[in-house]
Amino acid sequence: MHELFSFSGIVLLKLLVATVCGGMVGYERERYDHPAGFRTHVLVCVGSAVYMLVSVAVSENGRFDPGRIAAQVASGIGFLGAGTIIKQGSIVRGLTTAASLWAVAGIGLAAGYNNMTLAIALLGTLVVLLTLWVLKSIECRIERRRTFTLTLVLVDPRSQLDWIRAAITNEGVEVVGLNFQDGVAGPSEVVLEGYAATRDKLERAVAAISHHEAVKSVRWEYR
Repeated sequence: MHELFSFSGIVLLKLLVATVCGGMVGYERERYDHPAGFRTHVLVCVGSAVYMLVSVAVSENGRFDPGRIAAQVASGIGFLGAGTIIKQGSIVRGLTTAASLWAVAGIGLAAGYNNMTLAIALLGTLVVLLTLWVLKSIECRIERRRTFTLTLVLVDPRSQLDWIRAAITNEGVEVVGLNFQDGVAGPSEVVLEGYAATRDKLERAVAAISHHEAVKSVRWEYR
């Protein structure tokens, strides 16, 4: 009976570690409104720990390899990660969340294997959180030049181009090319091309010009 309680206590400790580790990563994802959040990460981490605990239990007689179930968890988590990836035009979102699910599955396996690998689970969680927090702030500071095409329908485009260019560049967007048909009666189509470090900057630039009475329509593409 004493051995049963002792074993139950160890199992409970490992599951609690998996819950805390998965919950910390999931909280970070939930905080920024990503597809898979707190509960999903906790369930993945705890579920992986349960699979590992069962694998160790059935292999105690030496007839089974405890790594077989772990290998299936590592490959099987892919279907859940794929569900968090969303493609919107040329933009792919959810890759980091899919990777975090894959990582917490590994953390859960480490938490469930033995007492020594509990340290791996805790340190792995720390590294994942540092990656999501610290590297995100560094990434935001890196200005990546991506191209855009902005198509406007304007009334009297030649007289409007100066303020449009100024409004766009005030938002940190660089215009390097411009094309329009001059001398056509009525509104004319103007195409601007350039570079924008982030999608948000381009959206702000579009918002700054779209409400002007001379602008009849706006279309844009960010690559």
